[in-house]
Amino acid sequence: MTNKILALKYRPQVFKDLIGQEVMAQTITNAIKLDKTPNAYEEAWDGGGTSSVVINGVSGNDTIMYTSESFGGVTFKAAWMPSLDGDAAAAGTNESHYSDFGVVIQPEMAEGLEIGYAMGTSETTGGTEVDENTMYASYAYGSFTLGYQQSDFDAPSSTDSDDSTAMGISYQVNDDLSISYNTHTTDLGSSTSDQESTGYSISYTMGGITIAGHTNEMENIGGTANSDYEGYEINLGFAF
Repeated sequence: MTNKILALKYRPQVFKDLIGQEVMAQTITNAIKLDKTPNAYEEAWDGGGTSSVVINGVSGNDTIMYTSESFGGVTFKAAWMPSLDGDAAAAGTNESHYSDFGVVIQPEMAEGLEIGYAMGTSETTGGTEVDENTMYASYAYGSFTLGYQQSDFDAPSSTDSDDSTAMGISYQVNDDLSISYNTHTTDLGSSTSDQESTGYSISYTMGGITIAGHTNEMENIGGTANSDYEGYEINLGFAF
C-alpha cells in the first residue's frame, strides 16, 4: 500500500483547475505565452529583475477573453478589460481600459509553420493611449524549431516608446532531452543603450523526474549602461 500526501493528491494539475486564483493563473499564462520564440526552459530575458523591460500586454481582474474555433488553420483571439478605480467606480465610469485582438495562422499546406499577429490598446487617462503590437513566426522541421518575434510599444511620447526583437532555436535531441539558444533585444526610447539578452537552456526528463535549467546574460538592463546581469537557474520537478 502506498500513501500520498493529500496536498499532492488533490492539488490542481492545470491552471484552469485553480479556484480563487484566476488572476494569478492568467498572469502566469500570459508570461508563458508572451515570448513566442522556442526555448527548452526559459526565455533569454528571464532573471533580469524588475528593471528589465519586456513588451507583454496587460492582464488583470474582470478580463473578458474569447478564442474562436480554427477556420482552416486560422484562429482569432480577443480580450477586453475594464478597470474601475476609486471615484470612477462609484460613478460607474471607466478610469482605464485595455483591449486586444490577435490572429494565429497555421497553414494546412505548410505543416510546422505558425504565424501570429496581435495588437492591444490601453488608456489610463484621456489622451494617453498606448498601443502594443507583436508579430511572430515559428517553423518546426524535424527536431528543430526556429522562431522570430518583433514587438512594439507605442506611447504618446517617443521617449516612452520601445521596440524589441527576439530570436530562438531549439533542438529536440531525443524524447527526453531538448536544448535551445535565444536572443532578445529591446530598443528603449528613453535610452541610447539597448537592453540585450542571450540565453542557453536545457530540459531533461527521466520517468517522473524533470531537470531543467538555463544560463542567461543581460546587458544594459532597463536601458542603463553597464547595468549587466549574468546568472543561471536549475529546476528539479517530480511527477507523482
